[in-house]
Amino acid sequence: MKRFTMFMLAGTLVVPTTAMAHDTGTPFPTRGACESASAAMSIDETDWVLASFPDLFDSRGDVSSFLTRAFTCDRNPTDGQWYISDHIADVLGSDWYLHRH
Repeated sequence: MKRFTMFMLAGTLVVPTTAMAHDTGTPFPTRGACESASAAMSIDETDWVLASFPDLFDSRGDVSSFLTRAFTCDRNPTDGQWYISDHIADVLGSDWYLHRH
């Protein structure tokens, strides 16, 4: 059942909603700009994720750590811009997630 819930979380976080706002399509000219935008989005999403998935996360810090790992800034070699990348599935299957307590 926990595995099913993890897949539901991954699917829910990928679908944009008013509560979930990580924008993976906007280019940023610098890594700093990208990281700043991602951090602001994570702050906005923390309470929603905690309330929506209490069986997966115990605290705001737990969610914050998850979001930091799940959304990283990566440079696109084609256009040289920085984009927020979605690594939700990887993080949910990682040793960090499985052993975070």
